[in-house]
Amino acid sequence: MQQSGPTEIAVSRLKGGASVTQLLHEAKGPALGDYLFQFLCKTPRSVETIAGLAGLNKSSLYRILNAEVSPQRNVLLRLSRVLGMNLSETQKLLKIGDLASLSGSSPRDIVIIDGILRELDIIDINNRLEKNGFSDLFSKK
Repeated sequence: MQQSGPTEIAVSRLKGGASVTQLLHEAKGPALGDYLFQFLCKTPRSVETIAGLAGLNKSSLYRILNAEVSPQRNVLLRLSRVLGMNLSETQKLLKIGDLASLSGSSPRDIVIIDGILRELDIIDINNRLEKNGFSDLFSKK
C-alpha cells in the first residue's frame, strides 16, 4: 500500500473541495504570539523575567507576542529553553516562526538538540556550542 505524503494529502483535500485558506491555517498552525502565550501562561515567572532570561527586554518580547517583529531563529531557541519547551514544541515554534527547524544534518543543531533533550538551560547549551566551535544562542547569525 502506497503511503500518502503531505503533498498528496493536500492535493486530495483540495480536489475534494477543501479551501486553500483552511489548508493554509492547518499547515501554519497558531500565530507565533498565541503559541508563545500558551507557554507563558504555564510559567510562574513574569514576562519581564522570561524576557531577561532569554536575553531580551520586556518590550522586545511584547513586540514578538504582538507580531510586530519577526524574531531570529536564535531568539526563538532561547525563548523555547526559558519556557521549558521540549524538542517537538521547539520544532513547532520554529515552524510557526517561518524559520528552519533543527536538523540532525547540522552539527550545530545536533548540539542544540542534545541540549533540549537533556533539558539544559541556555548557558549550558552555549557552553557546549562554544566548546565545539559553534556560535552561541546569543549570536546574531
